[in-house]
Amino acid sequence: MSTAPKAATISLTETLALLDRDFAAFANGVADARYAFWLGSGISFSRFPGLKQIVVKALEFLRTRVGSVPDTCPFHAGLVRAFGIANLSAGERASIDLSAPVEDWPVVDLLRDRLSGQYAAFLNIDIDGEPLDLMVWEAVDVAATYADSTVLPDAEHYAIAALVREGLVTELPSANWDGLIEKAMGELTGEPNGLKVCVRSEDLQAPDQKATLIKFHGCAIRASEDEATYRPYLVGAQRQIDGWETNPRTQGLAQYLISVAITKPTLMLGFSAQDANIRKVFGLAAATQNWAWPGELPAYVMAEDSIGEAQTALLGNVYRDQFAGDDRAAIKSSAHLQAFAKPLLPALLLWALAAKLRRLARLGSFGLSEEMATWVDDGIQSFRNRIAATDDGDHLGFVLSLVSGLSRSKRIFLSGKSEIGATRYEPLTPIPLNQMNQDLESETNGLPEGALIIAALAQGAEAGNWSLESPQAPDTTNGTVEVTKGTRTDRVFVLGRPEAELALFDSEAVLEEDEDVILIHAGPIHERLPRSPSRAPGRTARSPGPRRLSMASLIAMGGTPGELMDRLKLEASL
Repeated sequence: MSTAPKAATISLTETLALLDRDFAAFANGVADARYAFWLGSGISFSRFPGLKQIVVKALEFLRTRVGSVPDTCPFHAGLVRAFGIANLSAGERASIDLSAPVEDWPVVDLLRDRLSGQYAAFLNIDIDGEPLDLMVWEAVDVAATYADSTVLPDAEHYAIAALVREGLVTELPSANWDGLIEKAMGELTGEPNGLKVCVRSEDLQAPDQKATLIKFHGCAIRASEDEATYRPYLVGAQRQIDGWETNPRTQGLAQYLISVAITKPTLMLGFSAQDANIRKVFGLAAATQNWAWPGELPAYVMAEDSIGEAQTALLGNVYRDQFAGDDRAAIKSSAHLQAFAKPLLPALLLWALAAKLRRLARLGSFGLSEEMATWVDDGIQSFRNRIAATDDGDHLGFVLSLVSGLSRSKRIFLSGKSEIGATRYEPLTPIPLNQMNQDLESETNGLPEGALIIAALAQGAEAGNWSLESPQAPDTTNGTVEVTKGTRTDRVFVLGRPEAELALFDSEAVLEEDEDVILIHAGPIHERLPRSPSRAPGRTARSPGPRRLSMASLIAMGGTPGELMDRLKLEASL
């Protein structure tokens, strides 16, 4: 029996271990922006009704409209069709009292389970004399439910938005009706146009943005704002799914998704893969240009607790002859990443950020010996793992803390802005890992030295020289991190430019008399005129106030990692 953690309860630390080990090629592919993220309803499960809730809601919609003579009522006929789809026995049907709410029916749990597994057939029920999409538009009440502006994004949506800002995701096909990805992206970018949202084929011709979100089952928000235009694009019933890729209205989207499936490997998140149109897209893509197995990286990764029948059918459809042979079990295993989106997406963000820091450390003009490079890599890995260990299961709180902490650290690094509450996410670098070697700015913006500062602080914590914590209470005087040694806690500000220090003093985030402050500059230190003319510039052995040191100067002295640490501890009085 497997002892692997369940996909819903796996911790961030355990998820990172999967990415480091069995799925390292996949994680590196995400960091290189190679994967398309296919999004299903599971990523919004905690925000909107799930299929089982939708089933009860739609059944109640039908029940309350049954007339006084049920045998001649089209709504009663709709209920009878639902009972048939659920394969209720005569005895189970006889137990139903139509005068009682659906929730009180003895067979309500059975109906939830069976109809949620066949939701497309259930939503395909048509009522004589009513619009053909009655079950989707009115029974489910898509517009009122999924366009609710009071519903806030969850951890998955913010993590995806951050990955987009980091330049790591450019294609987001989604079966979801809601607008939480767009809302999260708007919050993190501070602008409405961070995504190119495509609901109709015509939308593909709009200007490109950081990423393209293909809402191939429609959009509740646009349908609520412009019913005449966007209501026909809401897909849920079997008739809509079966004819989706040949419908003139959506053919352009279908061709685009086929191209995505051909050119980018797939990560499926919150997806049951039971919709025939999705499997059809992947089948058509594989018929044109299939992905080989085994390959450089897994072409299909499914974030699931187990590989079910629908996922098995999809894998068989795309791998074909290989799936029919002796490799079937290995193909399933290579595609099965046992972590749902809520832990997986923050873990992918952390993994990619650490990978970028390791790459940045190699882009500096100083060069790294093999020994120093290994030491830096280990330090950054330790720093990443320490962050992951702070996750207590509140993934939303963790993601919001991560993106706000990173953004604030980046603003301090570049400009000395220490404000609290800024919502715009500042990416570590806005480009994927495989493009960073061509980024000439990284050689001079201080980020390579900044990566070494992070590694050194983490290595000091690993060696027991000090403890390392993120600032807890939001305060403009907080540093990038806090270093505690013995009974003393220092606020450490990591600075990429000389003017960043000036800004910290100008805003009084740091004061001349602060003795609990360490200012670590990535580059050379420029002497600063003090606010008080009675003090000499810089720090002397006797002068109170912040300690200042330059990582560039420490690196220039050469030597081993141990010698670098000795110099850092001496300069920082640690």
